[in-house]
Amino acid sequence: MADEHHYVFVTFNTTREQQAQALREIGDYVAGFLSQQPGFVQSRLLASQDGEQVFHQAQWENEAAFQAAGQLARQHPDLPKLMLWTPVGVGCTLYRQFPR
Repeated sequence: MADEHHYVFVTFNTTREQQAQALREIGDYVAGFLSQQPGFVQSRLLASQDGEQVFHQAQWENEAAFQAAGQLARQHPDLPKLMLWTPVGVGCTLYRQFPR
């Protein structure tokens, strides 16, 4: 059976000096809002070693759940603050998984 989950990868641009702040703000948003939405499965927040990017990878039950959360996110009060990190996102489907 095919994996019907929907995966989203978002890249945020930052600087070495501001990466910690970006991680806090994005992490607070994910923990306090995004992860509470119906259909959210799990996510990871990663910091680039050069300090210039933050990556958020999220897994949703399906694309419809992600789209519904996205509609609510457009009205979230933290959205303008997060947009300062110039997020670029892409939705994906699982092609192949490699077990350990």
